[in-house]
Amino acid sequence: MAIIPFHIVDAFADRPFTGNPAAIIPNAGSLTEAEMLQITDELSMEAGFVLPPATPGADVRLRFFTSRLEANLSGHVVIAAFISMADRGFYKPTAHGSTFRLETGAGILPVTLKRNQTGNTEVTLELPAPRFGEPVPVQEVAQALGVEPELLSLGDHGPQRISCGFDQIIVPVADRQTMRGSFLNQAAINSLTDRRGVGGLTLICPETINQDSDFQCRFFQPRMGPKEDIASGTSLAAAAAYIVDRKMVPSTIQTTITTEQGHSLGRPTLAQLQVITTNGTITTINLTATGSVVMRGSFHFARKAQVSAF
Repeated sequence: MAIIPFHIVDAFADRPFTGNPAAIIPNAGSLTEAEMLQITDELSMEAGFVLPPATPGADVRLRFFTSRLEANLSGHVVIAAFISMADRGFYKPTAHGSTFRLETGAGILPVTLKRNQTGNTEVTLELPAPRFGEPVPVQEVAQALGVEPELLSLGDHGPQRISCGFDQIIVPVADRQTMRGSFLNQAAINSLTDRRGVGGLTLICPETINQDSDFQCRFFQPRMGPKEDIASGTSLAAAAAYIVDRKMVPSTIQTTITTEQGHSLGRPTLAQLQVITTNGTITTINLTATGSVVMRGSFHFARKAQVSAF
């Protein structure tokens, strides 16, 4: 009988029952890929499986699953995983920050654990540098979302393909009312993402709900998981890259952007992104957020393999 422990962690949250929940399986060394998918499906949320590193120089490895497939990277799952490992005492946050090297399908990424002034653990993930792709015709995106094309631009800024470890289309939205839309035609959104070869759409709007936020965001990934995500680190990083590259906020060598997300789903979140520019090129995007462990449990099932001690 295998006993596989798991944590449920609300990422982008400082208290339970807010933020974006993720399942973290800390002792995943002996699990098969089929079992990882079964566990993810059973928990009905994105899951991260903690493994020994396979690459020299890495401290720990994570595999990311939705109920449908494996992903190279999930920002909110990284946040949840390191909150879980800090909760178990596997890694310890410090006042000045302790940095670890995380192996993912998108490469080895630095992650820093810091104990903030309130005693909570902050996780900072350095995401892959952005790749800027082609502009996407606004009429094409407007048709998929069921809105007028003039509502999907901010000045001269229109939709564009960008990746920070996950290809997507960044879509500027002109006003809060449009941002609150239901966007019910999932087949049309699927057709757009399939046609463009991206994983989702990220909507950004400067009319925010929280006065401390710079942009409100929404993220749709219909092929990979839920129709809309509560908060997505890779989505927010691409949005921040777009905002700084298009000079939509006053930018310096280190530009800090605060985003809000999840209001349409009843689970508001805040995240902070630091965009670092070197010689006019965005080289680094750091995502910082907190999290809260809300459940501890274990799976019990019969199998032949033994569970690793990692």
